[in-house]
Amino acid sequence: MVVIREFETMLDRIKKEGAYQGIEYQHKGPAHLSIGQEASSVGQALALTPDDFIFGSHRSHGEILAKSLSAIARLDDAALERVMTTYNDGDTLKVVETFHKSGGVKGLALDYVLFGTLAEIFGRYAGFNRGMGGSMHAFFPPFGVMPNNAIVGGSADIATGAALFKRVNRRLGIVIANIGDASMGCGPVWEAMMFAAMDQYRKLWPEEAGGAPPMMFNFMNNFYGMGGQPYGETMGYEVLARVGLGVNPEGMHAERVDGYNPLAVADAVTRKKEILLAGRGPVLLDTVTYRFAGHSPSDASAYRTKEEMDLWRQHDSLIGYRAYLVESGFASDADLDAISEEVIDRLVKVLTAAVNDDLVPRVALDSEYVGEIMFTNRQRDKYADGEPWVL
Repeated sequence: MVVIREFETMLDRIKKEGAYQGIEYQHKGPAHLSIGQEASSVGQALALTPDDFIFGSHRSHGEILAKSLSAIARLDDAALERVMTTYNDGDTLKVVETFHKSGGVKGLALDYVLFGTLAEIFGRYAGFNRGMGGSMHAFFPPFGVMPNNAIVGGSADIATGAALFKRVNRRLGIVIANIGDASMGCGPVWEAMMFAAMDQYRKLWPEEAGGAPPMMFNFMNNFYGMGGQPYGETMGYEVLARVGLGVNPEGMHAERVDGYNPLAVADAVTRKKEILLAGRGPVLLDTVTYRFAGHSPSDASAYRTKEEMDLWRQHDSLIGYRAYLVESGFASDADLDAISEEVIDRLVKVLTAAVNDDLVPRVALDSEYVGEIMFTNRQRDKYADGEPWVL
């Protein structure tokens, strides 16, 4: 959670002040921040493996980092080295090796994720997606971090398609669409929920097919859609989890969870994952959280009161979980302060490299390069060998 908070604090200061820790940079691109929502992302990632896929929104930096750090913790050194040396032909790793000094393979992987994500946000060729995805479309498939989507609710139907792909191709893991509460008013979200809950998976498909696609709709319920409030203003459901009752007899196994408690989120995702792997999905999670940041750094949050924001800050998950760790004897204040200092030190090195035009050039937007990315170049890609599985 500290990594996500400081990473986005860095972006916020760069957007508003043009500098972080004395390093100057002007970023003209978008940066929709999730400051305040860290526990929701981290708790979810705790319950996931690299085989589980997440698709995000325009506000998903935290989800990228949380899922990637979870993968780093789960994978052994050999697997991490294989990912870093082969992805992007090793170009991202080559830059990271210029400033990474210690911490072993997992420490190197942490710097790799921080740099790859930041370089992508800044439109750099060494970014995870060669600078073509940016803040709102970044992804890193080796760790199960699939593309985010700038369109509100846009990940819902794409993620559902990925879940269907997993089911019919006997692939491991589940798929999660991390979308906001305001996306409940978007057609693609409803279309995706209906598709994921079709009766045919249970009543027409053979039992060996495995049941419904392993699809979870996780609504990061921060109570705002830009400046509008779904609860009490732009929607009528009052409690988002209720919506599941209108989709299938199981009510999508809907549950409302405390998104400020990472352990509560991890527990909920773990339990729902069992349902999905058993073919009894889809699942709806109403993850209650709050963003301290505005819709974007240029948003002054004039649509909400200072009193409201101050009350939520009193329940900041970083403060609450820190107190829990200290009171439970898992860590001391000195230990946690050291972690915060280490994170800042890492980010300073990552930022210094990411803004170095000589070391990390911007993506060259020539027509040949864009064409190589956008079109097939007469190649027919396939995801796996073998005969297609059909009903």
